Amino acid sequence: MNRPTVLRSLRYRGRLRSLTLLALGLAALCPAAFAQFALAVSPPRFELKSKPGTPIREVIELSQVDARPGAYTVRTADWTFKPDATVDFIDALAPNSCRPWVAIERKELTVTPGRPYRFRFEVAAPADTPPTECRFAILIEGKEQPASPNMPIGLAARVGVVVYVAVGEVQPALSVVGAAVQTVNGMKVPVLKVRNDGTAHGRLGGFLKGTDASGTALEFTAATLPILPGETRDIALSATRPGNADAAVQVSFPVTVRGKLEWGDSGSTEIDQRFAP
Repeated sequence: MNRPTVLRSLRYRGRLRSLTLLALGLAALCPAAFAQFALAVSPPRFELKSKPGTPIREVIELSQVDARPGAYTVRTADWTFKPDATVDFIDALAPNSCRPWVAIERKELTVTPGRPYRFRFEVAAPADTPPTECRFAILIEGKEQPASPNMPIGLAARVGVVVYVAVGEVQPALSVVGAAVQTVNGMKVPVLKVRNDGTAHGRLGGFLKGTDASGTALEFTAATLPILPGETRDIALSATRPGNADAAVQVSFPVTVRGKLEWGDSGSTEIDQRFAP
């Protein structure tokens, strides 16, 4: 189940910084900013299917978690997913953007505490649209808080809800094209290089079994990052002990990993790989 998303980025005097922030982290960094944008958003993303010429409609639920009402602006944006797994939102129409198909119910709104707001949007692919994956974001932004003695710079925050729409018959086609050991968050981890030769984004799922240099049995899960069509992305494997999936462990290399990872509606990839620094 997707948890509600609270914050995506901070903008200082008009400049966007691509950050992923938890509500508590922002509150510790800047309490006034958190009070200005105390909004829970659910779901954090949509993965939808549609047919050319047939509109689809969905709802984003917005809940004000501050005691005061919140004023927000809403707009669409294109986006890019960078190699470091951060997202850049782009206001200008990207080449072949599907945002002209998107209608949002309004561009400004106020959310009252205790009364979740159901924000509606629609995607209508033209009748002659060939099979494609439409990708865009809906940006919900707190109205900018002016500078004050306690806040020497103007500041606003925003959340981006990413939407994928499979128009017609599109599917990912994932394959593992390499493997490596990389340092992620200060720890060496096994990494798969995964290519998508399909027509829609894909994510790896499932569990792998492995054994490290000390003979310890481990289970591995792949990071659930999206792999976009035409893209090759590094996907880290996280190790846990069997029966304790919540506790990550340090891997002693070399490590051998075997099993099957699934993707799309019915795709799968067999893994039999030895990782060594």
